[in-house]
Amino acid sequence: QLTMSLNSPTLLNEENSQGPKRNTECLESLELQSPSSFQDNPLHQLQLASQEVLEKAKKSGRSKCPRCSSSRMFYCYTCFVPVETVPTEEIPTVKLPLKIDIIKHPNETDGKSTAVHAKLLAPDDVTIYKYPCIPEYEEKRHEIALIFPGPNSVSVKDIAFHLQKYTKKGVCDNDDDCSREPFLKQAKIELKEEEKNLNECISSNRSKGTSLKKIIFIDSTWNQTNKIITDERLQG
Repeated sequence: QLTMSLNSPTLLNEENSQGPKRNTECLESLELQSPSSFQDNPLHQLQLASQEVLEKAKKSGRSKCPRCSSSRMFYCYTCFVPVETVPTEEIPTVKLPLKIDIIKHPNETDGKSTAVHAKLLAPDDVTIYKYPCIPEYEEKRHEIALIFPGPNSVSVKDIAFHLQKYTKKGVCDNDDDCSREPFLKQAKIELKEEEKNLNECISSNRSKGTSLKKIIFIDSTWNQTNKIITDERLQG
């Protein structure tokens, strides 16, 4: 089964016996710890952009979308662009290490979809498709991972490892033949030597980039996912 492990953030309860003083001590303790110990405080080392532009837009109220002229707050969830009162140049964008395709169910409410947030912040790397209008992935399936639970799924942290495993011979032997099926299967690597050799292979070819180049997400309710996940274009 596909698994995702998320560490819960540290919760500081001001109603405990020590009150605010205890909270301060906890925060000071966090600051003294090494970077590796901040797993419970994931926002600690992030560079957060100013929210001033959003605060100004909030005071102005709803505004027009520059493309479809619909009245929206902050951004248009149909056109995937900020509204007129939110200058595009003031919205920070990020460059992702891989491409992301989001397949949205046609019955999913546009205004409630958080997929738009990804498109706004990484416009060059995120593409949103409305099912059934999705691309063909057949020729690139050895470079793509579909994030969805299933009997043949592997854990998220092992995706790149398994993709490299299936292309190990081609990468290490400079064999460009990618015709063999690289579909992700549930596997248990029992020999540490095999894993060591694979890691060495990956390291020696790091300059060429990893095999994983795109991730696919499905944006829908659980009851609506079956129609999308069983589409032959998403089968391994």
